[in-house]
Amino acid sequence: MDIKQLVDQYFDQIIVENTHYITLADSGPDSAYLCLNIPTAMLRDYLKLRGQDRELPDGAEFWRETGLREKLRNSDKYHGQGHEPLVDILDYLSGKVYGEYQRLNSPERIRLSIIEVPEADRAIL
Repeated sequence: MDIKQLVDQYFDQIIVENTHYITLADSGPDSAYLCLNIPTAMLRDYLKLRGQDRELPDGAEFWRETGLREKLRNSDKYHGQGHEPLVDILDYLSGKVYGEYQRLNSPERIRLSIIEVPEADRAIL
């Protein structure tokens, strides 16, 4: 199995929970924010493919390497969840992003938040 097959296998189980713009600092424009509900089995299989012995993959790396941005853009997974149109949010999530996980009440799923890195912080990362 490769990364593309992994995404194809689990894609129907991914849920778009929220799309929004959030303020990360007192100055500057808001950052695009996407919240996904991901099967933990997908993350475990991803780590096996990458040969990594960790509990969770780096969220930003997982976002980039799986190509979820394009897969979401070309799907019909979004049905008005959140505050902003999914395609608008995805436009901003093509560059540098933060990826953060949040545990849910179910061990089978985890929340992954993808947040656009503000222009001012891009030089730092």
